[in-house]
Amino acid sequence: MASGLSWLDSSRDDQHRMRELLKLFSDTESRVELGIGQVRDAFSDLLFPGTSVLQARARYLLIVPWCYQEAQRRGLHGDRLTAQVDRTERKVIAALLKGDDTEGVIGRRAGVGVQTLPSSIYAAALLEYGIRTGDDEGASNRRVAGLADADELTERASGIWHPTLPARPSKFPDEVEGGLRLTPDEGRWLRERILTAAPGTLLAYLLEPEHRPGWDSDAPWEEPAGLTAPEPIGSLVRDAALFSLAIHGAALLYNLLVAERYEETGLTEREAPVDRYRGKLSRWNQRVSAEQGLKGWARSGMWDRLIERNPRIASNVAARRFIDRWLDAVASGAAAAAAADQSLRNLVAERERTVKKGQSRLINDKLLRTWSGASGSRRLVSRWPQVRRILVDIHEGCAADSEAANARA
Repeated sequence: MASGLSWLDSSRDDQHRMRELLKLFSDTESRVELGIGQVRDAFSDLLFPGTSVLQARARYLLIVPWCYQEAQRRGLHGDRLTAQVDRTERKVIAALLKGDDTEGVIGRRAGVGVQTLPSSIYAAALLEYGIRTGDDEGASNRRVAGLADADELTERASGIWHPTLPARPSKFPDEVEGGLRLTPDEGRWLRERILTAAPGTLLAYLLEPEHRPGWDSDAPWEEPAGLTAPEPIGSLVRDAALFSLAIHGAALLYNLLVAERYEETGLTEREAPVDRYRGKLSRWNQRVSAEQGLKGWARSGMWDRLIERNPRIASNVAARRFIDRWLDAVASGAAAAAAADQSLRNLVAERERTVKKGQSRLINDKLLRTWSGASGSRRLVSRWPQVRRILVDIHEGCAADSEAANARA
């Protein structure tokens, strides 16, 4: 199946949301059951523009353009270009899978038959970071058609990409020298692109050499640099951290409601889910009680920034009302008794039924029987596992020169 170029017909935001949606359908543990996806995505986009939960490694930001250049240098356009890019991407998958390090290889499990190819997954990022500078491939190829000079053909066909894009490896796509590890030149180039395209974001801030993230943090606000970032980044990080902590309680309460119904109907495949979620809520409440930032949390600035990023949040009155009511309960301390508070139980139950309608596990026995024991129960972390890997890739690429020099010394 060809990967297609349908993403060229939609906006970056629409494409980005579609890829996020596909990921959420495939990952039942990260699915948001309470209809707060717009807010979740707005936080993620503000902190880490251009990123996606489907992205794996930073070098794909170069591999995808190289795949297009490989097809464009032949003067192809339209369906023929699409088909050639598809074939080239699958050659790259095969080459990467032959390497020693296959971590983050798209197609690692499905192989060359994988349906969602890197060109789709990284489409929004390529535009966001200015790596892709134009969309009209057909026009570009019509302009170069008939040119006799091969070098000029290659140069003109590459015009939709940033003019300083690093050169592809000599044996690409049959071999990908270095696999998914960035060379020093590639690392520095990507860092410069992102710093230029996304200034004033946490993504750019964490690309500074002194702010390299570690491997042991579960969320960006657990990084020392994330907690000490200058304004306006710092207040956004704090808002994201407080929102993640507070809304996690609503997700746990929802799962408790499902667990209660699960046990009431006599289902036993999941062991003692009610006790488990009561324990999770108790531990969550301890974290909330220890978080001083929730007291006096002024949320108007948070909403302003979220709505500026996604104006549709302002018109989603039901979602905002639900979120504000829950956050008010958390900030006031009322959510400490959420497991037994009937008003909060009703708030969460009614929200889930409104969002999912007939697919609600609180009313659909068939779906209740297929419950995995966790539906949207993980804390929101703004795509941090994927972003951290990409950041580390770029830092490691930039540091490769000095590490090699130290080794020689």
